Amino acid sequence: MQLAREAPEVGRDAAAQELLEGVSSLVRAVRCIEHRQLAGVGGLRRSDASVLKVLMKDGEQRGGEIAAKLGVDASVVSRQVTALEADGLVSRRPDPADARVGLVSLSPRGKAQLEALYSSYTQQLRAALADLDDDAMVAAAATMQRVAHAIVEANQVVRRNPKTGE
Repeated sequence: MQLAREAPEVGRDAAAQELLEGVSSLVRAVRCIEHRQLAGVGGLRRSDASVLKVLMKDGEQRGGEIAAKLGVDASVVSRQVTALEADGLVSRRPDPADARVGLVSLSPRGKAQLEALYSSYTQQLRAALADLDDDAMVAAAATMQRVAHAIVEANQVVRRNPKTGE
């Protein structure tokens, strides 16, 4: 990766920089695939797919809970849910515990669209990584999850104290 080789004298941790560059490359590659795939799934946006994925994984919930899981403001999710509901991909009902709040759930149509999208993703990934067996893929996934968790944790530390990062 370029950055790690060009400026190691600046007190950089070359291995960590390589990992950061690898993560950045992976994110770009995934976004490229998502862009192509989402265009073929009824104009679904990546942010819409993220909301649908949270609902598929965790079931019916308040919009604020979805927003917290995605790390965005509740108003962003509220607008998304309104559009997804208009498209028939989610449904809303009043929360029995607090009628001022709505509970959002994945509709059968939303579930079908999300499953079709991820089926296509996994087929492409399986073909691209045909030289890896299931154990190697699971190990890679565990490593990526660990890296993602560490990055989220580091970001939370920086948010608490942006000047020192502590």
